[in-house]
Amino acid sequence: MNQKFRIVNFPLIEATRRLIAGGGISFRGLFQLLIYYLRMLFSLSLSLLQYLIFDRKIRRTVISQAPVFILGHYRSGTTYLQKLLIKGDHYGYLTNYDALFANSNLLFGRRMQGVFQKVINLFRIKNPFFNDSIVLLSEPTEEDDYLMNRISAYSAYWGLLFPKKWREWLNCSTQMSIPEYLEGWKKEYLKTLKYITFKSGGKELVLKSPPNTERVRILLEMFPDAKFIFIYRNPYQMYYSIRNMWKKAILGYYSVQKITEKELDDIVFDHFDYLTERYLQDKSLIPPGNLIEISYEDLMRVPYDIIHQIYSELDLPGFEKIADDLKLQIANEMSYKPFQFSYSDETFRMIETRWGRYLRLWNYSSP
Repeated sequence: MNQKFRIVNFPLIEATRRLIAGGGISFRGLFQLLIYYLRMLFSLSLSLLQYLIFDRKIRRTVISQAPVFILGHYRSGTTYLQKLLIKGDHYGYLTNYDALFANSNLLFGRRMQGVFQKVINLFRIKNPFFNDSIVLLSEPTEEDDYLMNRISAYSAYWGLLFPKKWREWLNCSTQMSIPEYLEGWKKEYLKTLKYITFKSGGKELVLKSPPNTERVRILLEMFPDAKFIFIYRNPYQMYYSIRNMWKKAILGYYSVQKITEKELDDIVFDHFDYLTERYLQDKSLIPPGNLIEISYEDLMRVPYDIIHQIYSELDLPGFEKIADDLKLQIANEMSYKPFQFSYSDETFRMIETRWGRYLRLWNYSSP
């Protein structure tokens, strides 16, 4: 596959290219793929209209303040952390509405967001990533998710759609090693951040996308003054939570391929290794005072204190203004019931063998 074809960034072409290169699809994946293509065809005219009306305004938008990037592997608490950080009215961020209607939300506007939310509530449409809780369009989501819904060549989540290609597509280094792809990703990501800035009225951005955990070097090239928060979690519980996410959500609702239990374990262990090692290698590039590392367990135990600590150590303004809203959000989050798992000694031994370094690095013991 030549490099010029690799970076064609047009939805129908990109989806078809990935389909050809993806390593086949399952019988169930045929129906999922049909839905994806129908959605693409339906959104093409809306996408063009939104582009004609808003593209120039978005491109002219200036990002005047360096963003705050939340880093960490999937299921390490990045979503909960972002939901607490964005309380109040100080920060801009991507919402589920932005991602689900990536090609038309500026045309539909906020009123239609309310209409869609009522439909979701009426039919009790649930989010399988978060213990089947009702989807809330106002809650934050990930830049890679937004790009994936735009069928962009520059989302890492092609590796979720085609898990047999995860080493090449979910791990970004293979594609990022192509200079044309890297430059294209920077342009597409910058445009995404300008879109968020435009939609939020110029606010400072708080962003969360787990693939950014391996993009620290690139993000610093784009935003030398960016702030970073890295969150980590007990690897014993991470394993069960990541595996559950794949089984229940990704393979159940998203992927067009079937994989074996062995292939699933390889993804869980090796992708965690990959993201974490890339972060550990590059975190020294972050200027002093612009990085804080926190544990999921501390965030769950004393969330108010941890958010206060983040604001203080990263010198973020306005904590006093969001304190009351933060307390309300923490109280609301207390009603969430996390997934429950059945632990086994055999699995624990496998985790200790594969992730022993992180158990020692973060001083964790078995649950």
